[in-house]
Amino acid sequence: MASTESLAFAAWLAAAAALLAPGAARADHACDPIAEEGWSVLATNEIVGIADSAPYRAGAPGDWFVDRTTTVLPLCNYFNAVGSYSLRSYSLDPAQETERVGICRTGAQGMSVAIPPYAGRCPPR
Repeated sequence: MASTESLAFAAWLAAAAALLAPGAARADHACDPIAEEGWSVLATNEIVGIADSAPYRAGAPGDWFVDRTTTVLPLCNYFNAVGSYSLRSYSLDPAQETERVGICRTGAQGMSVAIPPYAGRCPPR
């Protein structure tokens, strides 16, 4: 039987791995509690899609933007001290978030310049 310290370490390790995994985002949803001893629950949001709209001009003549829509899948992951996942793990409905992202801005002499990390042409075509 595992010691309390090893159980706590395994839970901490699983939580850290889920938070540092590519595509993981901070979870803001609640999961059903689990009453069985030795099992833990970890809520995560996995990014499953990112899509940009066509570029559009807004504001100053050289300012260009895209609307970026990010689709996240809320997950409730149940695991034990050994790291085994339970078949009780489940996902909730995907959610979409849209934000306005600048890709070009008006620079010196009225020229449009790229806003990093965008490396495309300004103005975009």
